[in-house]
Amino acid sequence: MERNPERSLYLFGPFCLDAAERMLLREGRIVPLPAKALSTLLVLVRNSEHLVEKDVLMNEVWPDEFVEEGNLAQHIFMLRRALGETTDSRKYIETSPQIG
Repeated sequence: MERNPERSLYLFGPFCLDAAERMLLREGRIVPLPAKALSTLLVLVRNSEHLVEKDVLMNEVWPDEFVEEGNLAQHIFMLRRALGETTDSRKYIETSPQIG
């Protein structure tokens, strides 16, 4: 993953995540995502070299809220679909069962 610290741009595959503008682009086109799904992606991208534990991810995306783990699972599902992940395609998001 390539990062441009001046604008907080993260480049991966055909995607560009602009953290400052809170926008995901695929080949220059906006990929529509709900705010919490985008927040989830930002946490994952900023920690791309490390395993992000489920509790850490939930605390960063929903800092002062109680939410069910199902909400996180739903946002990860949305992100995988938006990133075009299938069983045969490249995986941008990996899950470690029971960890993160």
